[in-house]
This record gives sequence, C-alpha cells and structure tokens, in this order.
Amino acid sequence: MEDTRGAVNVILYGPADEFDTVLATIQAAGIAAKRDVYESHAISAFFHDGTDRPAREFVKQCEERVRQIVEGTGFRVDRTSVWPSNTATRQLPYNRHTGEWLEEFVDGEAPVWMREEQLQRLAERRGLSVSDIELRDYITPPSA
Repeated sequence: MEDTRGAVNVILYGPADEFDTVLATIQAAGIAAKRDVYESHAISAFFHDGTDRPAREFVKQCEERVRQIVEGTGFRVDRTSVWPSNTATRQLPYNRHTGEWLEEFVDGEAPVWMREEQLQRLAERRGLSVSDIELRDYITPPSA
C-alpha cells in the first residue's frame, strides 16, 4: 500500500430502512459520505490526509472511525480501499458556508481558465456562487 496515492474510501452495507439515518449520522460526524455511485445500497465514506501516500495507520484510523459511528445500527464496514490518483495536485471544493464536500476534485495544476470553468459549472449545478466554494487539500481526517 505504500505506493498507492489517493483518497481513502470506506464502503458500508446495512438495512435499507436505516440507510438515510445512518448516512446522515456519518455526515453529522463531519465525514464526507454519500450513496455509493456504483452500488446504490452502499454508503461510501471518504477521507484524505492531504498527502500523496496515506499511511497504513491513517487508513486503519479512517475505517475504525466509521465502525465506531455505525456501531449498533446494523451497518457494517465491508471494505476499505485507497483510490489511486494524482492526489498531490488535487484540491477539494467545499461549500464555504456549510462545510459540505461538493463531491468533485479540482486539479491544482490545470490551467487557471480550466479550473475557473470547472468551478463555475460546479457552482451552477449546486445553486451557489463561485465565491461560496472553498478549495481544500484534504477530506475529513479521521481524528476530526
């Protein structure tokens, strides 16, 4: 795992009737989480420490934090992985007012005009102005 680069992704499964409640609980704990794109019955929780190579201990902390939050809900962690990508140049757009991750990545090395266009499209889709978007270098570290 030392050679991988990317965000830590924790996948959870559980009872369908508890899905929305558990997802809201994870999000209320300050973790970027959403319905998984590929498996609509799964929750994906995301973390990133701002480095290009998350340490094994960091990955374990991410998984453990999610396990603690969902304890007793019927949800369980199915798997934890690291998404390979060029995280060293990534920035993450957040809603400046709510702290919500806007579920995209911005390449910090892309030409300025490309980043501006991407942020403008994102703002329009979310009903925000570009000034409402804050770029960060991390997704909720597990100790938050």
